[in-house]
Amino acid sequence: MSKVIKVTYGDNILSDLFESVTNIKRDIGSGWTNNTQAKKEGVDVITSSRGPRNISFDYLIKGTFFSEINANKQKLASYINSEDTLGLVFEDEPNKVWYALPDGEQSYEPESNKGTLTFLVPSGHAVSSFTNVLNLSNSGGANGIITPSTVDGSVTAVIKNKGTLPAWLRFKVKNVQENGYIGIVAPTGVFEMGNIEEADGVIKPESEYLYDSKDDTTFSAFKDVAPGTVNPQSNLLATNGKIEFQNDGLRLKDAGTATSNQIIAGGMKVMTLPADSNGHVGAVNFYSYFNLFAWATAFGQTGVLQVLFTDINDKLVAGYGIIKPDKSGNIAVMKGWVGGNNPHEVISRDFAANNGEGSGSGSYNNTQFNQKTGHTDFRKSGANLGFFWKGSRIPAYVPELENTEIAKVYLYIGQYTNSNKFMTNLAIRNMSYRKDNVDVWHNIPNRYAANSEIRIDMGEGSILVNGIPSLTEMVNGSNFLMIPPGETTIVTVPSNFVSVPLEIEYSWEENYL
Repeated sequence: MSKVIKVTYGDNILSDLFESVTNIKRDIGSGWTNNTQAKKEGVDVITSSRGPRNISFDYLIKGTFFSEINANKQKLASYINSEDTLGLVFEDEPNKVWYALPDGEQSYEPESNKGTLTFLVPSGHAVSSFTNVLNLSNSGGANGIITPSTVDGSVTAVIKNKGTLPAWLRFKVKNVQENGYIGIVAPTGVFEMGNIEEADGVIKPESEYLYDSKDDTTFSAFKDVAPGTVNPQSNLLATNGKIEFQNDGLRLKDAGTATSNQIIAGGMKVMTLPADSNGHVGAVNFYSYFNLFAWATAFGQTGVLQVLFTDINDKLVAGYGIIKPDKSGNIAVMKGWVGGNNPHEVISRDFAANNGEGSGSGSYNNTQFNQKTGHTDFRKSGANLGFFWKGSRIPAYVPELENTEIAKVYLYIGQYTNSNKFMTNLAIRNMSYRKDNVDVWHNIPNRYAANSEIRIDMGEGSILVNGIPSLTEMVNGSNFLMIPPGETTIVTVPSNFVSVPLEIEYSWEENYL
C-alpha cells in the first residue's frame, strides 16, 4: 500500500479521507496582469500586478462500502467549508503555508470515487510555517546581525530575508531608559512614532541656598585668612588678629597688631561660596541674610564690623558694615560700600549704639542691631544692589558690576588702634546666602518610560505601547515597512537624549512565490 502525501487545511487533515493524492498543481508563480497603452512602437506599461493563485489536486476518496464513502465525502465537505482563508500545507513542502479558500465547484465522479479539489490563494504566494526571530542572543546567525550603539542608543540590524518576496516585519522594542521617539529607517521607507522634539528635561531658573549658619552654628565653614591678607574694602584695616565663635556668634578674640599706617586692628575670616547644583562657583544674582549685634554698654566704646562680598580674585563687589569711631559718645554708623571701577562708600546712616530701649534717642534709636533683633540683608541683582536699613533696602546701581559674580564672603571685626574701649557687643550672630536664577535642570517624564515595551506590527499596521493600542503615536507621513529578499539594513533611533541602546527583537514570516 503506497503512502498518501499528507495534506492539511486549517486544523483538518484532508489526506486522512483519501486513498491517494495525485496531480498536485502548484504552478510557477501567480498570474500577472499588465495594463498597457499602445504607442508607435510597442506599448507603454501603465500598471503591472501579480494576481491570485490556484492550487488543485486529484484525490481518491477512501472507503469500501457506500456508507463509508458517503461519510468521508460529508467530512470532506465540512473540512473545506470556510469563508475565511485557512492554511493549506502539503507534506512535500512542510515549511510553506498557502492561505486559501475553496474555489469553484469541487468535482467528484461517483463511478470511480475520484475528484479534484481546487483552492484560491488570494495573496498569490505562500508564507513560511515558522517565524524568523532576530535578537541579541542569536545575532550573527542565519537571520542577521544586530549592532547597538552606546553613543546615541540607536540599533542597526542587517536582516536576512530568505524568501522570494518582500516580508512584513514586527518589532518588539524595550526602552531601557526614558524615551520619547522611535524612528525606523530602511531602504523601503521611514517609520516614526512619538515626538522627535520631545526633551528629556527642562531648565528653569531657581534660587538655591548655598550656606546657612543654622547648620553651622560655630561658623566653622569660615576660615582664618592667611597672614598678610589685605582687607578687600580698605588696606587701613589690619587682619592679623583673630575672631571666633563665642556664646552667640562671631566676636573679636584678639585684635592683633597694626602697622603705623593702619588705623584698625582685627581678625578676618573668609569662605568661598559652595558650588551650585551645576557645579559652578559664583553668583551674579545673590542674596545674603545676616544678623548683627551692635550694643555699646558704655559711652566711648569703639569697634568695626564688616560683611564683605568679593569676586573670585578678592576684588570688592559690595560690603555692609557697622563702625563706631565715637570715643566719647554713643553714635555708631551703618555703612554700605561698592566696588567696580570706582570703589566707594554709598551709604552712611547714624544710629545710637544702645540696645533699642528708646531712651530719648528718637529716630537714632537702635531698632535694627539690638539684642532682640539684628536682622538685615544684602541683595545683588545684576547691577542693582540693595542694603537693608530699618525696614527697606537702600538701592545702589553700579553698571560695571552687572555680570560680576560674588564668589567669596569675608567677615571682619576689629578695634581702632587709638582706642582702649572695645564695644561690649559687636557680633555676627547668623548668616545665610543663596544664589538666584540658577539654571536648574528638571527631568520631564517622557512618553515611553524606562523598561516600557513597544510592539510594532508592520503587516497588521498596529502599534501597542505596554499592550495598549496606540496607533495615534504614529507620525503623519510614516510608512509601514517591508523588507525585500536578501539582506536589508534597518536603523532604529530613539530620542537624541538616549544613550542606552534600545533592546529590539525582530520577527517575520518569509513569503514564497
